Parts: sequence; C-alpha cells; structure tokens
Amino acid sequence: MTKYTVKGHQIEGKVTKSGYDRKAVMFANNIIDELKKLEIPRHQIEVKTTGIIGNKNLPATLEFWAGGHYLRFSYSMTKRFIDNLYIIMKVVELEVQEVLDGKKDLHGFYHTFAEDGNRKEIAKELIQAKKDLGLDEDEQDLELIEKTYKKLARSSHPDLGGSLEEFQKVNKAHKLIKKHMGL
Repeated sequence: MTKYTVKGHQIEGKVTKSGYDRKAVMFANNIIDELKKLEIPRHQIEVKTTGIIGNKNLPATLEFWAGGHYLRFSYSMTKRFIDNLYIIMKVVELEVQEVLDGKKDLHGFYHTFAEDGNRKEIAKELIQAKKDLGLDEDEQDLELIEKTYKKLARSSHPDLGGSLEEFQKVNKAHKLIKKHMGL
C-alpha cells in the first residue's frame, strides 16, 4: 500500500476496486458523522458524490462552514475520485480525534481547513481562471487541465513569441485551479 502524508498525517492509501458509488456515499457519511462530533450541522457540510464516477481521475472535495469560517479541503493525489475521498475521510477522522483528545483546539482545526476569502469570491475567481485557460467552468479532469495549461503556456511564453502578460495570466490561472483542487 502507498502511504500519503496529508496535513501532517501519515495515511495508508486504500485502493477501491468496486462499488464506487456505494463507497463514495459511505465515505461521505463518515465525514459528516465525524464533523457532527464537533457540532457542525449537516446542512453546513457538502461532500459531492452524485454524478461522479469513482474510478475517474477527479479530485474529491469537502466544503463546510464552522465557527464563522468557510472551510475547504480538496485532494487529488491518488488519481481516482473514490480513493481521494477516502484520504479526505481519514484526514477528517484524525483531525476531529485531535480536537476530541485535546491535542488541538477548534481554532487549530479551523485553520487546518481554512480557505482565504469568502466562498462566492473564491468561486468567481476559479471560474475566471478556468475561462482564462479556455476550460468549462465545471471542468475537473486533471489530465485535460494540465494538457490545456501546457499548450497555452508554450504558446504564450515570451521566449517563444508570446507576451509576458499573457504568460503570467495563464500561470496564475493554472496555479489557482491547482490550489482549488488540492494540488
């Protein structure tokens, strides 16, 4: 098994071989149950599992509101949505346990998942970044994003006849998309 270091935790990866939809719902429910231990209400938690094929190369994302903060965690290093969601579930379990054990206070927990800015502003910036790369605003395919970025970076590179401003715009958009996807 592959071990991943995520937010300071060593997590042994799990390869899910079948039952992707069922397991995605199970992992999402486990995440929700863990967050409820910190009195975060269900309606403040979003884990997208519908309409996603578990064996696709997509990031998994958790978003929630707690303590007046917009909190978010996206992970995509395992190459499959279902396995990314498993990693998120394990990180949430470990982080919640640290709070319950008194090793971390709620402020530290919030800081672990904090996202700069507010939700609408972040969504707007992400949509613009995807437009800057010529992608659909709901695009999540890492391979397509990387391929598109590389093509645009080459064509806009100042050493290859492009403009510095366009090259910087492409790089900034790519960096924002990667940050949003947890890379």
